[in-house]
Amino acid sequence: MSAGRQVILHTAPGVTRALFLQDGEIVEIWVEGDDRPSLIGGIALVTARTAGGASVAELPTGSGYLRDGRANDGEKLVVQVTGDGSGGKRSVLRRRVELAGDGVVLTPFQPELGIASSIKAKGRRAAIRTAVEPVLPADIGAMIRSEGADRPVEALAAEAVRLVDLWRMICDRAEREAPPCWLLPPSSLADRAAAHMPGAEILLDRSGAAFRDAGGEEALERALSRDLAVADGISLVVEESETASLIDVNLARSPRGDALVQANCRAVAGVVAIARLRGLRGTLLIDPPRMRGRADRERVSAALSEAAAPDPASWQVLGWTPGGMLECLRESPRRPLSHEMLAPPGDRRLSARARAWAALDRLRREAGGIARPRLRLPPDVAGWLEGPGALIVAAERRRLGALTVVADPTLAPQDCVIDSDG
Repeated sequence: MSAGRQVILHTAPGVTRALFLQDGEIVEIWVEGDDRPSLIGGIALVTARTAGGASVAELPTGSGYLRDGRANDGEKLVVQVTGDGSGGKRSVLRRRVELAGDGVVLTPFQPELGIASSIKAKGRRAAIRTAVEPVLPADIGAMIRSEGADRPVEALAAEAVRLVDLWRMICDRAEREAPPCWLLPPSSLADRAAAHMPGAEILLDRSGAAFRDAGGEEALERALSRDLAVADGISLVVEESETASLIDVNLARSPRGDALVQANCRAVAGVVAIARLRGLRGTLLIDPPRMRGRADRERVSAALSEAAAPDPASWQVLGWTPGGMLECLRESPRRPLSHEMLAPPGDRRLSARARAWAALDRLRREAGGIARPRLRLPPDVAGWLEGPGALIVAAERRRLGALTVVADPTLAPQDCVIDSDG
């Protein structure tokens, strides 16, 4: 395991929260509801159709659009989900399927063996080629990732063989099955988290104590805040919309010259940290205080690129707009935290879904000793539990022996009351 890396998985009724820590610092948070799990990595057999000029397909759960070209109407395809849909948008699909293992990525549609540039030693690269190339069929390639740098070459070859067998199994199933169906279901959140932070210690936390002790509640609140401080005298205002995220930089003091450039460099480093923490994706427009000229702006752009280098998500610095904003693109497959936790854009409150999770988590901690627990909730939260959350309530009712959910219009939006129905 890599020193300083840890993932805490807090499982609660209807939801799992993943807290990613690097050297004790929280760098990322995932929240995934059981009613809307991530489909990333799943491989499906689908039938393509044309809609709005794009090729789309119905998945076993939801729908997606092909990002790597169009297909003919009625064409049967094997596709892989590479991005989750949100806000009414479909999931992202690709036909060029890849199978990721521990240090090896099988590339069935690119029949070459590639080796990560971070593996520099010529002898090591030659040894990898000698071990792995013979086990790859002529029409299938692979990529040795940096995570495979220190693994024995025999283990890399064995991993390649396993992935080739898995790909053949997927192809065989595609010949037999009818679309839409999963040929390889999406991985569990725990598996995806382990792949996202290779070598990390994975801690399963059912009670939530480890999540809270690590500062998860405070970090989650920070990740959903509109206004937040990122350094001494530097704060950000984050506004998300369907088309872009606008991040305004505010400085408590009014520095000039080089001091202003340095402050803006610290600010954009803070933007990167916040973007990763809250899972922002798509176009980001950063609005720092104006600087003198091109050289100053280039220093700030370089500071952003340097801060973004450790982020698993891909960043592109697109340049400065005529109005003085730094335009970036962060490509992340996951839905932003706000889409999982907040009401629709423009409303900063937690959604009924997120408040239902919190109420059920509290019920799990506090219902001991109550013979017939009753959960009194604001009407919108009770309504969500009666609809999309009904299966969660049924599971908790079985666990507790009895559970009544009551809509109470006298409660404030964030309130819940746990008492007895006896």
